[in-house]
Amino acid sequence: MLSCLTKTSAMKLLCLLSLSFLLYLKPVSAGGIANRYYLEKQRFLLEILHHVHEPLLNDQWRSLGEHLVSDKSQYVVYNEQMTDFFETFAHGRLVPREVYYNPQYPEHYQQSLGLYYFFYHTRDWITLWQNICWARVHVNPGMFLQALSQVLLKREDYQALVMPKIYELWPEAFHNEVTVRSARNFNFANWIRQQDTFTSQPLEVQLILPQELQPIRLEGDLRSSPKWFEAMADVHILRLKEHQRGLHRLQHLIEDIGWQSYWYYINMGIAQTENSSQELQEWWYNQLGQLLARYKLERYGQQLSYKRLTLQALTPHLLTWLNQRFQLVTPSTTKKVTQALQNLETNVADAISTRRFMLSNGSNIDLAAADNWLLGLRELFPFDLTQLQLESANEPQLLLDLRTSLRSPEFYYYAERLLRSYRRYRQVLQPTPKTSFRPTELRIDSMDITPLITYDEPVDVDLSNLLHARHFHFDGHFMWPFTLQQRQFRLQHEPFSFSLQITSNKTQSIVLRSFLTTAESGSGAVNREPFYQLDSFLTVLYEGVNRITRDSRQISGLIGDHISLTELHQYVRLAEQEEFDFPLNISTPNCGFPRRLILPRGGQGQALRLRLLIVATVYDFKARQANELNCDFSKGVSRWDELPLGYPFERYLEAEDEALHLWGDHTFWQPVEINHVDRFRHE
Repeated sequence: MLSCLTKTSAMKLLCLLSLSFLLYLKPVSAGGIANRYYLEKQRFLLEILHHVHEPLLNDQWRSLGEHLVSDKSQYVVYNEQMTDFFETFAHGRLVPREVYYNPQYPEHYQQSLGLYYFFYHTRDWITLWQNICWARVHVNPGMFLQALSQVLLKREDYQALVMPKIYELWPEAFHNEVTVRSARNFNFANWIRQQDTFTSQPLEVQLILPQELQPIRLEGDLRSSPKWFEAMADVHILRLKEHQRGLHRLQHLIEDIGWQSYWYYINMGIAQTENSSQELQEWWYNQLGQLLARYKLERYGQQLSYKRLTLQALTPHLLTWLNQRFQLVTPSTTKKVTQALQNLETNVADAISTRRFMLSNGSNIDLAAADNWLLGLRELFPFDLTQLQLESANEPQLLLDLRTSLRSPEFYYYAERLLRSYRRYRQVLQPTPKTSFRPTELRIDSMDITPLITYDEPVDVDLSNLLHARHFHFDGHFMWPFTLQQRQFRLQHEPFSFSLQITSNKTQSIVLRSFLTTAESGSGAVNREPFYQLDSFLTVLYEGVNRITRDSRQISGLIGDHISLTELHQYVRLAEQEEFDFPLNISTPNCGFPRRLILPRGGQGQALRLRLLIVATVYDFKARQANELNCDFSKGVSRWDELPLGYPFERYLEAEDEALHLWGDHTFWQPVEINHVDRFRHE
């Protein structure tokens, strides 16, 4: 305590606060309920990320952020990247705050890596706390958010903290320009005066009751609890009118904030992962294949060409944090990406024809020997997007930003070319499994499935971080007096289930995989059709006739709706008053895919006809449960067996392979139909 008196005013405050926090000495939770040490951390995190694109207004955190901790003894490791970052800062060469940040630019990436290690390698919370405050004040906001997100994803002692979703922290990249400008121009005082003025025209922003927020069902039933009304009692819930735009036929998918953010999070989780493995590469390419297949199913359902994609232009209407517009892909970017793909295709063709490959260390290997084909696969197909380095950061482009990539039609064209080379390589060089994967003495006899129904569901999206920060600070205190929501409509589907009748001549364990594909797929055409994997699960068959039932809500890797940024803050505030038991974790995992998007939009009037493929494989008792749903890849990824992820579509199938993998008693093809119904009337 006495040592605090000899420090600067900022350090005195830090020391005094640390006596009350002692966060690094105390457990985070007990029995799944947050304690006060956790809540203090969580509140700090929400306040420091509040309006991250604007200058920090919180005087307490600004004073703690006067200096970056430079004492090397305060870090577990002080590496070269940290040294370079500190020197860059000392010489005034950090990326300016007003510059558009993108980690695919070399200078930006190197600086974000150094900042990440200044967070990650801290010995205790106090050091991390001060460094976060310093970076919030002095560092480009995009770089700050990137580094902090990485740390909270990868440091086990901080993974319990809830990081608000990227589309709530940075709404500009997820909502159209009209929405962003309307929210930024909102003036609460003027709005109050409008309430007292009679007008026959509906207001742009309306006050709504708490029970009007949609969807009412969140993970953990947090909106149906009486505590929710107590937590939100002092908050005015405002709703911004949705601006109807000319809708293109795929907007309901590629502009869905869950669809877009999924790609952002899985790449954030993989970045800076220690000891990136072959398995992680396989997982990344499987996710890319899943996204492409799902996109193609949507194109098929909209009666658009889907078998071989072409380059298409799309006019973006998105802003970055400084009212810069996201642009179409520039000619220089197109040239660089196209050249990279052409080089890859040439190298893959050479590797296939010669069965040889030169590694980056100069070794020339025989790809047919032992597991050398895996070494070639690893070097030919990098999966860290920072490998695609671009020379300058003059303007934001949809394709080159992880938050907006899936909005860009070019993304799917390039992904298709990349996956084509990836699967060709595996088709030729991947050995046949040494043990039989095809179960014997069973037959899938029949399948029943409940109706597949999609609909447009109303949902309110939290835009509070678009409002000016000054609205949330009064007399030097941080407050949350209102939240701005926008009513949108998104694709949703009814829960469904299917039931299989399987006859087995013995007791055995099998893995059942289900794939959704077009109605046109069949013998000799599978390589031209998308196969989207809905599910895989383990089941036990007993001798005789077995009835296996599976519900869509049982599918792993999928997530529902999460608590919003505003609600999270109000729950923390209520818990700090000891009026609410704050559960851990109160949010949904970041790397989960939205459950609502597993089915393409159904047909209205005429049903969308598809086919469902069921494939049974032998269970080899090598299942492993990991934590990739939370973007934690330190222990690998979950899997049922040693078959390649995405099997059997991780490679192209020759005629004999197709007969072996897709036809026989262990498979079943079922025609299905998806109907779209009007459940809610658009406002």
